[in-house]
Amino acid sequence: MNGARVLLLGVAALLVACGSGATNKAGGSRAPTVLTVAASDSSDQPSTPAILHFAAQVAKRSQGSLRIRIVFQAAGHLTPRVEERTIRLVESGRFDLGFVGARAWDEFGVTSFRALQAPFLITSTRLLDRVAQSDIAEEMLASLSSRDLVGLALVPDYLRHPMGLTHKLTSPADFKGARIRIQPSRVTAAIMRALGAVPVEISNARIGYAIGGRKVDGEELSLANAVSPATITGNVAFFGKALTLFANRSSLDRLSDDQLHSLRAAAAETVRHVAATYPTDAQITKLVCANRRLIVLASAADRAALVRLAQPVYRMLESDSQTRRFIGRIRALKRTTPPDPPLRLTASCRRAKPVASATGAPRPASLLDGTYRWVITVKDAHAFWGKSFVPTGLPAVNTAVLQNGTWRMAGPDHDHGTFTIRGERVRLVWPRIPSVNVFRFRRDADGTIHWTPVLPMDRGDQFVWGYKPWERIGPPSRLLR
Repeated sequence: MNGARVLLLGVAALLVACGSGATNKAGGSRAPTVLTVAASDSSDQPSTPAILHFAAQVAKRSQGSLRIRIVFQAAGHLTPRVEERTIRLVESGRFDLGFVGARAWDEFGVTSFRALQAPFLITSTRLLDRVAQSDIAEEMLASLSSRDLVGLALVPDYLRHPMGLTHKLTSPADFKGARIRIQPSRVTAAIMRALGAVPVEISNARIGYAIGGRKVDGEELSLANAVSPATITGNVAFFGKALTLFANRSSLDRLSDDQLHSLRAAAAETVRHVAATYPTDAQITKLVCANRRLIVLASAADRAALVRLAQPVYRMLESDSQTRRFIGRIRALKRTTPPDPPLRLTASCRRAKPVASATGAPRPASLLDGTYRWVITVKDAHAFWGKSFVPTGLPAVNTAVLQNGTWRMAGPDHDHGTFTIRGERVRLVWPRIPSVNVFRFRRDADGTIHWTPVLPMDRGDQFVWGYKPWERIGPPSRLLR
């Protein structure tokens, strides 16, 4: 698991409010009103702290009269078009609120967010934060009224970079014919085609297998999402990702004036909080360099060439008068926004690291069969990462089932994989990420497993998987099947 989102394992089990289904307004009783939020992403994404913060703020500002229940991967993970499906779930009233990437709206003909993806325009976190807190964001969100939805917030996320999976992506020659996995968006697809690449849509359920089968050459991702192995072009940012927090109008109509005020205030505060606390790429790079990641830098000439190739996308975008105005206003903000701190690459960032191997005689995987539980606390996080690290979603109770060479984790992400044992080492394969980790293990008489990471290994994986012993609480459970 990527170190920048390490502490989200177990967050999936967090119910910010109890209750189920649609809005539950209990008339004159003291029961809180519960609003459900459909989040298109899984719970281990960098955007999760934002929606958790929003939920906490709603409860706080409404003094408990209004609660938020988050459903991660509300539209599943079997189709690439999870954001589109999430929007439809909110439109239909199945959920009260939605939380999806702003890029998804152009699939519905809503063009007001397209300026956010103008190629190589928003290339700094500081600029993305300013746009999200400006009247530009308010105007973009207001356009959702055309679909009888209410825009609550434009939440800044992270810059999106080229991630090379079969080769680096720094020059026009590198992009030519490369199969680049994108999240469905007409603008993103147009950018990739302009650069000479082939945009492909692959579901979250299949991306790990596509990478393993070398059926995709790269992705557009944030540094916080960097997969392993990958070659990250650190000084090329396609655009800045933002997320839309929006609501079904009928759900808001059932709220009291005080509750509606609390909801809107929580949304606005969430944007301010994210802008103040989310790390820049320079800060994330420190974590990336500590893990099994390779960062490369494009030359000034190659960066200029990529910008030139992308110009036809501007002609498409600026054919719409509103988008043209938004692009002009973002350019004006850019002229007065200081650049982000530069990336500082250590020597380890510039060298690919080998994958650890399991050695020794094969042993039966059934040796470790069982259901295991371990708890990670804030104290654990500070001891491992340092006092300055701000943990999210802790304490987390983690549950895993090992059986006949397979493993499964509890939670809505349904994470699973395989493992083999050779000597005193276990090789764990995690297809969804994708990731392969090797641990030395020691098994106590009561079945407790102690893990020692075999380096190199992602720091996040070292912490979540191996920092605490796994206590065996019984035989393999069917509850996680």
